[in-house]
Amino acid sequence: MLQILFICTGNTCRSPMAETLLREQIRCSQETDRIAASSAGLAAFDGEAASSGACIAMSRRGLSLENHSARRISRTLIAEADLILTMGESHKQILLSFAPEVRHKVYSLCEYAGEPGEIHDPYGRDASIYEERAAEIEQALEKIWHKIILLAGKKQ
Repeated sequence: MLQILFICTGNTCRSPMAETLLREQIRCSQETDRIAASSAGLAAFDGEAASSGACIAMSRRGLSLENHSARRISRTLIAEADLILTMGESHKQILLSFAPEVRHKVYSLCEYAGEPGEIHDPYGRDASIYEERAAEIEQALEKIWHKIILLAGKKQ
């Protein structure tokens, strides 16, 4: 099974939204037996709930972050992942300074989608900013879906 890990700072906004959105895409495409998504944060407080803005952005899509529990990145999570997608270049660089041996499987989400920029942190901002970030994540996930399917095929 292809394991995709999303990384942000606190694992309460961007990476849980990306995880949730990809899980829904996996479910709708009936790929649950081939692809799994998870998330973690570089500076997460284990057990912290998703931010209210992220919850609102997901609920507008009929999805829920109610059961999300933040977790800090670990060597085990890094080793288990086949593809690690960070929300920004700084997350990527921090992760690679911690585990340079995984360079071959770490990209920023925008980079992997062939786009410049990053998914900026909405933490503490109003709901409209969370909505913008969720839309940016959705667009990036649409652009990389074919790559994910190809990688999943290689894992079998």
